Amino acid sequence: MRLRRTLGLAFATLAFAGMSATASFTAEAAAAPQVSWGDCKYGHGYPVKHSDGYWYCQGGTYDGQRIYGSTGY
Repeated sequence: MRLRRTLGLAFATLAFAGMSATASFTAEAAAAPQVSWGDCKYGHGYPVKHSDGYWYCQGGTYDGQRIYGSTGY
């Protein structure tokens, strides 16, 4: 009886751990892709400030991705 309870608890723990790992992966995948100023320029793009106040990479490898870590120059 004790062995059955222990195995049930172990399986429940693994199930919860799997659900939390899946939830964290889903949250990260849903986040908007962002790049640094250097990555934007290295990818042959250039920073452009949009009307929403954020900077975005225009052209190159990271076209359309938001630039993080700076309020602009």
